[in-house]
Amino acid sequence: MEINAIDREPYPDTIFFTSSVVLFYRYLKYRKTNKPDVIHCHGHFAIWLYAYRAFLKKHFPWAKELKIPLVVHFHNTAKGRWVTFEKQGKPIKTMSKMLGWPMAVFSDKMAVKAASACIFVSEENKKEAQEYYGVNPNKCFLIETGVNTEMFTPVGDEEKEKSRKEIGFDRFDKVILNHGVMNERKNIHVLIDALALLPEDFKLLLSGSGDPTYVEKLNEQMKLKKVEHRIIKTGYTPYPHVPIAYQVADLFVLPSSWEGLPKAVMQGLSCGIPCLVSGFKISEDIRGVFYLDNLEPQAIADKIIEITDKPRDVDVQLIRTKYSWNQKIEAIDEIYDFATKNYI
Repeated sequence: MEINAIDREPYPDTIFFTSSVVLFYRYLKYRKTNKPDVIHCHGHFAIWLYAYRAFLKKHFPWAKELKIPLVVHFHNTAKGRWVTFEKQGKPIKTMSKMLGWPMAVFSDKMAVKAASACIFVSEENKKEAQEYYGVNPNKCFLIETGVNTEMFTPVGDEEKEKSRKEIGFDRFDKVILNHGVMNERKNIHVLIDALALLPEDFKLLLSGSGDPTYVEKLNEQMKLKKVEHRIIKTGYTPYPHVPIAYQVADLFVLPSSWEGLPKAVMQGLSCGIPCLVSGFKISEDIRGVFYLDNLEPQAIADKIIEITDKPRDVDVQLIRTKYSWNQKIEAIDEIYDFATKNYI
């Protein structure tokens, strides 16, 4: 495997004129001497590759480039996110509203035009793409987020207690975990408000980096609610160390306004940790998943008390059987076969 890493973007909402341009240039340079069997793209990094292939498809459908099947993987839809934010009255940054999100919608539209097959991580995402972009249903496939079940595993009480001591918790604490990039739509500030309504033995572990402006807002919220001593922030966590955060937790909470199907949730379930979530629905009922219908702090606090009041069974075996990376690889291989046969 050869990896050619590219920085995500130097400044929020500028990916379309920075990193994506670099990626497209590198792709064209790579294609001078190489021919891939399949191109599999995620997100808006490949916006100019989508636009390039959509142009070829319209004006030069015989082009050799189009004989290479393109599979586009949607973890969300830009238009669906935009509509949800407006319905909920969520603030949208000026840069995002004027530049970032319109370009993201353009990227999605080019992607569905250029793609031989489209993969969606949730049924809701697939419906949004059909509604907002008019994507052909025949080339739409649902593959829900998978998880590395060999890495994300439950641990025994002894290892759990040892890891808790190393992080700064004790065996009597009830540890709530939120893992992932922290931003406004994930409502970590509301989770902090909920923590303030819970008994002192409830602690919050925030694992992950975040938008600096939003992180500062969270710091102010902690001071205002006088819960700083009950919160531990680990910042960015290298991938091999991520399972530890789940293994010390009693409950994973994601009070998000909108999601695709977060890998953080599947990681928690794989570790045997119940998950209290919002902003999406998994296609089947899984023991250990609880949904928030109300994002008010008191409602979140009440639900946390209810779930942690007694041991909760998590269907780890179902996760291993249906959501492991190996299972997802097999499903994606089938889509590659479809895309190869239907590359135009």
